Amino acid sequence: MKIALATTTIHVPHALKLMRKCSEDVKFFVALDKNSDFNGIALHMENDWDSSWLTPDFQGTWKCSGLLGWNTLARRNIAFLEALKWGADVIYSWDDDNLPLDLQHFRHIETAFYYPPGAWAGLQVGGYAWFDPGQLLIPPTRHRGFPYIMVPQSRAEPIVDAKIGVATGLVIGDPDIDAVTRMEKSPDIGSVHILGSVGVVVDPHTWTIFNTQNTAVLREFVPAWFMMPNVGRHDDIYASLIVQRVMRERGYCVHFGQPFTYQQRNPHNLVKDLRAEIDGMDNVLRLANLLDSIVLLGKSVIDDTRTIYQTLAHVDWLPPKSIEAGLAFIDDCESIGL
Repeated sequence: MKIALATTTIHVPHALKLMRKCSEDVKFFVALDKNSDFNGIALHMENDWDSSWLTPDFQGTWKCSGLLGWNTLARRNIAFLEALKWGADVIYSWDDDNLPLDLQHFRHIETAFYYPPGAWAGLQVGGYAWFDPGQLLIPPTRHRGFPYIMVPQSRAEPIVDAKIGVATGLVIGDPDIDAVTRMEKSPDIGSVHILGSVGVVVDPHTWTIFNTQNTAVLREFVPAWFMMPNVGRHDDIYASLIVQRVMRERGYCVHFGQPFTYQQRNPHNLVKDLRAEIDGMDNVLRLANLLDSIVLLGKSVIDDTRTIYQTLAHVDWLPPKSIEAGLAFIDDCESIGL
């Protein structure tokens, strides 16, 4: 199994050296931004030859690049494309403030995808409209992007024929929560629920959300995993909904569990974060409901994802440039041969 780590950073990614200790075989793709610390990064990683440092000039070869903007996490899409071009079977998206908790980090990812499609057996949560993965943490903590009007619920049942398309690792320490929760509670996560320890899948007909800080996606579903520019801090949340909708058509699930990371969160302005979350708080349910209503023909992931973005082009609550960038990303994926 060929695994690629994809990220973007403006900081010197000190944790990448620890990630390299977890595997000599994983290829790293780092999309640099115009305000990245080029000299510091080059000096820090000078002996890691199995990494691709994607400079701003280099990224311009992709159709979507000029539509993403700069100084944005959406540059991560370029790392996804380069990883696909390299031939990755699984793309692992990682944030540079997440620290692996053991050196078997990538082995945990392999384990999640090891079973042939339809052969994973264990526990499944679902049977209701939404599942909050923050309920797998101790203490339970609402995940960023989970709709505020939804009450978190948990119910497990046995499953013997699950197909896993996304494997999301749980985050210890400073979890991924919205700015309001961080201002009010600032939780420190010290452990995970037993269901998180053993790993669970989510019923494909139950919505959930996941981010891009510790998440792996099968190659075939990456065209649906686009980080929209110009939508604030819901770029990864919207992407998680779209990829779920495409996977649902094929009976694939999201898995939550290992690998765990410890987040030593980079400095943030919480008021700025809150401003960047407001529109998403308004629209996350709207997007899920719209996705439920779209009829997909299931010909290919590319075709289904393009249908979704062509439908989104007609809504007035998403920036037209975001949709244009998404369609260009799909074209880029198609040019690779997906």
